[in-house]
Amino acid sequence: MRPQNEWFKPEQLRQYYFTFEAIALAVVLAIVGLLAVTGILFEMNPLVPLIGGAIALVVFGYLTWWIPAFYRTAGYRFTDDEVEYRRGVFFQQKTTVPYNRITNVGISQGPIERLVNAGAVGIHTAGYGGQMGAELTIGGVSDFEDIQEQILDRVRERPAKATEGEETVEPIDTRADRDEESSEMLSELRHIRKLLEQGRTE
Repeated sequence: MRPQNEWFKPEQLRQYYFTFEAIALAVVLAIVGLLAVTGILFEMNPLVPLIGGAIALVVFGYLTWWIPAFYRTAGYRFTDDEVEYRRGVFFQQKTTVPYNRITNVGISQGPIERLVNAGAVGIHTAGYGGQMGAELTIGGVSDFEDIQEQILDRVRERPAKATEGEETVEPIDTRADRDEESSEMLSELRHIRKLLEQGRTE
């Protein structure tokens, strides 16, 4: 259970990104090795592998610097009313999602995430439903299932509300309410039927 009203880090995020970088580097080296074995590399203009190597060195150098820099800025917080996410190496950004706008909370775990014991929690809202992906994703966390339940518990405590207008969206768990309404409606119909039958016999 993550603490309430306190910022926390996605503790597995750096390891997840560095694993991605290591796999990408291994693929590049494998391609270079294949080109060297087949002799294609030595038939190229010497400037081509030189420029390509320089670009690859700059890209991997930048990623090696950016990953920990981004991790230092990333943080999540569960307040009494909303989920907050802040991040940004060059430009600071902050996203907030109120609990009463949340319509679905999903979890996912890819093969690389499984390697580093991490997963992601996707938070969807009514106003974001027509777009690809979640409005807010809590990634790089090991307790993603617990975080999903923690958010859902907060959502169930509040009536869901649409992002546009004043129309209210049905809460996530309303089966008990629907059953109660159906029972009341059935009782009313039986009462009306009884009155009608009494009117016929008079």
